[in-house]
Amino acid sequence: APEDVGPAIDRILKELQLDYVDQVLLHWPSCFDKPPKDSSPGKYPEKWAGTEDPMFPKDKDGNLLHRDVPLSETWSAMCAEKKAGKIRSIGVSNFSKAEIEEMTKGGLEMPAVNQVEAHVFWNQKELCKEMKELGVAVVAYSPL
Repeated sequence: APEDVGPAIDRILKELQLDYVDQVLLHWPSCFDKPPKDSSPGKYPEKWAGTEDPMFPKDKDGNLLHRDVPLSETWSAMCAEKKAGKIRSIGVSNFSKAEIEEMTKGGLEMPAVNQVEAHVFWNQKELCKEMKELGVAVVAYSPL
């Protein structure tokens, strides 16, 4: 969520004892809900009853809980951190062309990269073509 971006970047910089990082990725085109800060695993309210790790909140049936937050708001917060000099390059991971286009509406900058699973058994040919059209480099994870 947008309100989490600044504090997360500041925590990363503090833990790494750096003034800036070379690149940060917005990992998924979705936003998880957050359990209350004053509760802990096993003591979460009913809505978060299946949560063991607050980074991956789940309901009592084990389904991930999401929040409806426009991607453009979180992306705008990433752009602000870059503009502040805390990040040199910003990118995404596991985004489609449509999600990137929606996220950058209104003149927000394009991500430098889109990191996706790509290898000889899943070459992501169509996605690579679409990213090239947008000027977004594709970075493969799990290439071997």
